[in-house]
Amino acid sequence: MKHAEFKAIARQHQIDFKVNDPEINIAADRFPIRTIRKNGKEYKIEVRSSLTWKDCRDENNLYRIFFSGFRREITEEVNREASLTKGQMVTNLLRSEHIPYNVFFPMRYDLDGTARLFNRILGEERIAAISKINIEYNPKGLADGTSFDVYIEYTPMGTNPNEKGGIGIEVKYTEKEYPIKRGTKEWKETHNASGIHLASNYSNPSNTCGWFKPEFIADVPFEDKERMVAHVAANRYRQIWRNHILGASMVLGLSEKPDDKLTEFTSLTVYSEDNGHFSEVWNEYESKLTPDGLNTFKHITYEELFPLMQEFLSKTRIPHLNEWIDYLNRRYIIK
Repeated sequence: MKHAEFKAIARQHQIDFKVNDPEINIAADRFPIRTIRKNGKEYKIEVRSSLTWKDCRDENNLYRIFFSGFRREITEEVNREASLTKGQMVTNLLRSEHIPYNVFFPMRYDLDGTARLFNRILGEERIAAISKINIEYNPKGLADGTSFDVYIEYTPMGTNPNEKGGIGIEVKYTEKEYPIKRGTKEWKETHNASGIHLASNYSNPSNTCGWFKPEFIADVPFEDKERMVAHVAANRYRQIWRNHILGASMVLGLSEKPDDKLTEFTSLTVYSEDNGHFSEVWNEYESKLTPDGLNTFKHITYEELFPLMQEFLSKTRIPHLNEWIDYLNRRYIIK
């Protein structure tokens, strides 16, 4: 499915959920109207897949965008995080910022079941015990704002007690690649006047970890169009690569806190199977990885993940387990 087609279907799915599902149940004629400027003119846009700021909270002053069974706990955590930009997260049903809370926050109630779940996802018995599940975590290993949507820390099987493993999760819904403007901070960290050139905070972990084939992290002049679009810093791969090397920085001991040093890491992307961009990009990205790099990279769809959650997580430990999984399917799976 083409990305534009998928996004249109997903938008209507979220509008229908907003209006018809008791989890939100806001009238169809209530939505924000935003002003945009294009070619020097102002336009009013009806954002029907979003909640107004007034409607985004329920009668208990809790954010409706989160599953009701954990809404109070999630709202309290979100409100404690002063660094979070809450506007789009708690009003825009089409974006992915809220999804890590809806999908991964409840796993904290069953760390044993979550360990079994991720051993299945990783394809081997690697996790002995999970110690933490953090939402929106930046270990500062790249000395910038790059963060994991979800970070899971664990004790690996058969290792010394002080050794740690980590899973850095990127959560996507309707997003795709995005361009960066010449001269911005992100552009300067991946380009110079001649072409692609990784700044030291990106080049050091990319080169040292041994996960990437050298030709895809080397400098490339603007004139070499073929190598420009194949580079890990190209628009098509940049989000995936940055999440990947953030984990590499933790393995290499570049994190701000010494306690964030890892002995092993896996980068995992969770996405919708109908999102054409991510469905198409995996073979291309994996072709840029060495065998060691391939061992540190995974992806899974919501359509694959939710049944596994039902299989491995315990309804005696997670309140409202069946209702929660049913909600996730109604909310994010497009039939």
